[in-house]
Amino acid sequence: MTTVLITGSAGGIGSATVRAFLTAGHKVVGLDLKQGVQEAGYEALVLDLANEVELKDMCKRLEPINHLVVIAGGALPEEKSNLPVTDLPIQAFRQSIENNLITAFSTIQAALPNMLKAKGDKSITLTTSTDAFVSYGLPGYAAAKAGIIGLVHSLTGELGFHGIRINAVAPGDVPTPRNQREWAHRPEWYPNLAKQNPLNRLCTPEEIAETFLALSVKLTGMTGQILTVDAGGLVSKIPYEEQ
Repeated sequence: MTTVLITGSAGGIGSATVRAFLTAGHKVVGLDLKQGVQEAGYEALVLDLANEVELKDMCKRLEPINHLVVIAGGALPEEKSNLPVTDLPIQAFRQSIENNLITAFSTIQAALPNMLKAKGDKSITLTTSTDAFVSYGLPGYAAAKAGIIGLVHSLTGELGFHGIRINAVAPGDVPTPRNQREWAHRPEWYPNLAKQNPLNRLCTPEEIAETFLALSVKLTGMTGQILTVDAGGLVSKIPYEEQ
């Protein structure tokens, strides 16, 4: 049984990913600011990823990690308020970079010495977003997620030397409970987004979770890749019958 470390494990996508790995027979350790799901074979640890010292100490105490899945992050409410770029607080921009890019890098740094001790297949799977390719607003979040893509590409060679694959999943808009709360001021937001996708719907947390599982443990020939899961949204934003 291999061990999987998942950050952001208490969120909508994170908890679905925990369940996907447990169902596939893996032992899962989750990191989040809150406990999250309680399942057999799952160890939930409460930790602030911004605390790099505690993060490194925790990784040292864990048994060897085969697979690291970094999901923690998300767009800040200040960015979702649709403020003009001139009015967006610079601190919100900095915090978005911290939450979505710097913590991903520090998590890799903390977990890597542990992962080097693990036997068998090993992987790191990060979370970017389709906002890294096409984004209207959310400048800090989009910039951070674009940085994740650069991080994947820059680490592919070094990690590959140690037998560790690194990839990223790029979800489109996913109506998780948190996202639905933060977009509650615009109830038309998600229905309108769904209509713009070729599949005429949005992806579910469970579909994103299955992608994390596949990239981490099944698609063993893939590294340095970004896998988009967005119901076709990047390909076309116009329903077929309207073309």
